[in-house]
Amino acid sequence: MREMDDDHASPLEHGVRLRAGRLALVGGIAVLGAKLAAWQLTGSTAVFSDALESFVNVAAGSLLLYSLYLSSQPADRNHPYGHGKVEFFSAGVEGTLIAVAAVLIGIEAIRQMIRGVELRSLDLGLVLVTAATAANAAIGVHVIRVGRRVHSLALVADGRHLLTDVATSVGVIIGLALVWITGLSIIDPVVALIVAAQILGTGWQLSRQAIGGLMDEADPASLEEMVKALEVRREPWWIDTHSLRSWRSGSVEHVDLHMVVPRYFDADRLHDIDDQVEQAVLAATRRPGDVITHFDPCRSRHCAACAMEPCSVRFVPCAGMQPFTVDHATRSDETLDTGTPIERVKVGG
Repeated sequence: MREMDDDHASPLEHGVRLRAGRLALVGGIAVLGAKLAAWQLTGSTAVFSDALESFVNVAAGSLLLYSLYLSSQPADRNHPYGHGKVEFFSAGVEGTLIAVAAVLIGIEAIRQMIRGVELRSLDLGLVLVTAATAANAAIGVHVIRVGRRVHSLALVADGRHLLTDVATSVGVIIGLALVWITGLSIIDPVVALIVAAQILGTGWQLSRQAIGGLMDEADPASLEEMVKALEVRREPWWIDTHSLRSWRSGSVEHVDLHMVVPRYFDADRLHDIDDQVEQAVLAATRRPGDVITHFDPCRSRHCAACAMEPCSVRFVPCAGMQPFTVDHATRSDETLDTGTPIERVKVGG
């Protein structure tokens, strides 16, 4: 595995992640306390919905901190690719918790509409919610910035959740202000229902992204960058490439591909090419990882697109190298002599 920039990048990144995770958790507890106080003062369903989402923030922050600690553990015999996948699990649980909170908020808002709304001490409640919202915004922006810098989906997910909470709180503040100005208490549960719908959408997005990560869903943008890097760094003996695949485990990128090279290259030459390919791909991903290159020996059908000169086994002159593209590089494995796609064998088929 290669680390970006220097050999000590990974331990430093893990320390940065843990500090950001601790900040998110401690800040979440403080914000929750302020919102619960505001709810007790006002009796507002909208403030209750905001506090309930902050409670989810605290629960998710605890899980986040554990997942960040676990993902920092080195690979072992039972986990040869490391523990980074736990970050996707953390993001998925957080998305589920957000969705559950949305349902509970909706139920409470409907109950409030049915039995009537009684609000009190709106002025002090507005002050508390506004202060908590400002703190949440600062923490959320910081956590997202750190998460993107160290390639942590869990941190980015938590930061986005915090900013969603901020947007929710702004809606609650506007709703309380309108109630204070107009005296129409029914605005309060209506705002709570709008909040519930908004955070339900956020929960779905986080869960969908986490499921994609756990199932090693392809990232078209990342593959595009890898192929561009291979084309830029391409040598005449990089005749063709196919079966390019990648998946992430936490911040670590795992890539494998097939590369067609002249069939008379020895192991030393192939080792050098392997290093070049790995450097090109990881530079494109901008994160640590490993690249496994499977070398295919060329056949006569490759000659027309091979610029290798001189070549003692050439059958026909080179008509021009075919550029590497995502569609071409990600095509499935194929037979050497005919180029016929090899179908995967189905278990039990």
